[in-house]
Amino acid sequence: MVFLFLLIIFSEILNILTATNVSSIYLYEKQQQKRSILKDKSKMWAEKEILYYVDPRISRETCLTFKRVTVRRKALFVYLRGERYRTNLGKGKEIPHKIFVPFFFEDIGKTIRETMYALGVDYEHNRWDRDFYVRVYINNIQPQFREYFRKNNDSFTTFGSHYDLRSVMHFSLYEYGESGQKVIESGDNLMAPFLGKSQHLTFLDARTLNKKYCTYPYIEHPNCLLFGYQHPRTPTRCKCLPFLTGDACQTVIPNGNLCTQQHLFIVTPETRHLVLNVGGKCSFVFETLLERRIKFHLKFINTRQRSEMICTTENSIEIKTNSYLTVSGYLFCPNGRSFIFKTRHRMFTIVANFPPSNLQLRIIYRSVF
Repeated sequence: MVFLFLLIIFSEILNILTATNVSSIYLYEKQQQKRSILKDKSKMWAEKEILYYVDPRISRETCLTFKRVTVRRKALFVYLRGERYRTNLGKGKEIPHKIFVPFFFEDIGKTIRETMYALGVDYEHNRWDRDFYVRVYINNIQPQFREYFRKNNDSFTTFGSHYDLRSVMHFSLYEYGESGQKVIESGDNLMAPFLGKSQHLTFLDARTLNKKYCTYPYIEHPNCLLFGYQHPRTPTRCKCLPFLTGDACQTVIPNGNLCTQQHLFIVTPETRHLVLNVGGKCSFVFETLLERRIKFHLKFINTRQRSEMICTTENSIEIKTNSYLTVSGYLFCPNGRSFIFKTRHRMFTIVANFPPSNLQLRIIYRSVF
């Protein structure tokens, strides 16, 4: 296996940084759109290992290995104290490559974001197709930072990925705004609170890095289903969505013992009430006829409801309503609120990844036109 060896060093002052029915789902993964990464190979890092802990999920989800060095001249990346999270896109002439990180405001998501930017992955909101998903108010951006909002051109490739509003590479609504003005407006109001808040790589973030750095064209692997791709660390099999498994991503992972065991629910015009056990690793698919949509109402029922709770990947279920199952879904947590939604397509998926518990979710649903 090829390992991407990049030596990364933090400056001494920053050493404290902590750093179902598969065939049914497959109908929704026929089309591909785009995600941006530099095509120019001179901007790509040829070395094959990464020195210093940034977040173990980068190593776990890709072929990149992080190690720490304390001698600056041996490093390829150096993390330095700065007023903002920033760096240059892709490999440049200056080595070590400088990544600036605020000392008094720790945000591992933004550290990951700038590390990926240094590796040549552009910000998500700079994709050529962003106008279908967000609106960028250029005049509200501080002039010296407008370059961070430029649309991609032909020097970038996207490896066939769809736009992901919850990408770790996405800026938040007010980032770099002049006098606190909004700079990004989400076309999906329910997704707006999650822009720029991710603390980990999404499935598509990892896929982008792996497509650039971790492909093995001479190692045979199965034809991957459901947007799986060649596994970065076991290249004879596929890397799958979290609820799928098998060499070709052909099998739905069985629900855990604390989950409702049934995976697939057929939705009809009749209103149905259901209580799902979601206290573990679970996934559920709700599907109706091709020409119909699904209206549903979700609420947690047997746990303490905390109105101040902010929904994160650690305390929420993920609700995937996009026809592209690779795209990150909405996060919904036990904060006393309900989640009411009408899908734009004939199916939606609920994915839970809670610690073992007796957590339950009430769902009321029916199909509509």
